[in-house]
Amino acid sequence: MKAKQWIEKNSFIWPLVGTIILWIMVVAVSGRFSVSQLFSCATLASFSLMLGLGQTIVITSGEGAIDLSGTYVLTLAAYISCTVMNQNIFLGILAAVAAGAVVGFINGVINIYLKVPAMITTLATGYIVFTIVLIAAPHMNTLPNSTFVKFINTNFGGLTVMTLICLAVSALLAVLLYKTKFGKNLHAVGQKREAAKYAGISVPATVIATFTLAGAIAGFAGVLCGAYIGGAFQDMGTSYFLPAVAAALVGGTLASGGRSSVLGVVFGALMMSFMTTFLNAANLAPGLQRLIQGAVLVLILVASVSKKD
Repeated sequence: MKAKQWIEKNSFIWPLVGTIILWIMVVAVSGRFSVSQLFSCATLASFSLMLGLGQTIVITSGEGAIDLSGTYVLTLAAYISCTVMNQNIFLGILAAVAAGAVVGFINGVINIYLKVPAMITTLATGYIVFTIVLIAAPHMNTLPNSTFVKFINTNFGGLTVMTLICLAVSALLAVLLYKTKFGKNLHAVGQKREAAKYAGISVPATVIATFTLAGAIAGFAGVLCGAYIGGAFQDMGTSYFLPAVAAALVGGTLASGGRSSVLGVVFGALMMSFMTTFLNAANLAPGLQRLIQGAVLVLILVASVSKKD
């Protein structure tokens, strides 16, 4: 019983085990073992991790909330950062993060005050953001600042600065969620909004702040993604949606809300990165890879819902 309780409390163990198993499978398919495989997957997992962190806090807010606008925000932020960053690096980062925060704030306001479900709200705003990208992209710079690109790709012991930044963001979010009043309020709201309201928690402020923070994280992910890939292009965030949601759920975030695990998301993103590496090493067609990833996400979602207290 104690072992079961420990596992339930430390849900990150499942994506960690999944990562190890998939790493073994990658070694078996490729015929070679290398620690560089771990570092490479960690780098590729960075963007799924960032979007997964945003998904985690939105899902934790409860009522089946999920953010479908994150990948579009990432794309818009990449364009903004590439355009502004060539004038000033810090201003470019700030502009991209601010754009993401604004979209997140709008999502939260619509969800709370217009009573539109989060899934529908974020899908609509996501399409609006993508339309803005289509209109504005021809007039924006698509190449990142070379100094910033060199900085985030600097390597320390196998890990890039970009990966270390993503881990630092994860650590800061963990502190926010588990050591602050906001984090306690968010989990209470996710468990039961009506009860949280009677407990004196401002549900509207908490939910709006959550969506705003998720948008800001997606905006920062766009900054890093644009610099790492070497530029901004339409649909650049699409491939990260499924891994991000899967990372959040397999990491221990309860689909019904009220429970989260930042460490679980970290290992979840790494696990999904190893899965992609394995599918590529197995020479499977891109369509089949998406099918397998989608099936895994469905299984994770079913398992998450079945854990509802």
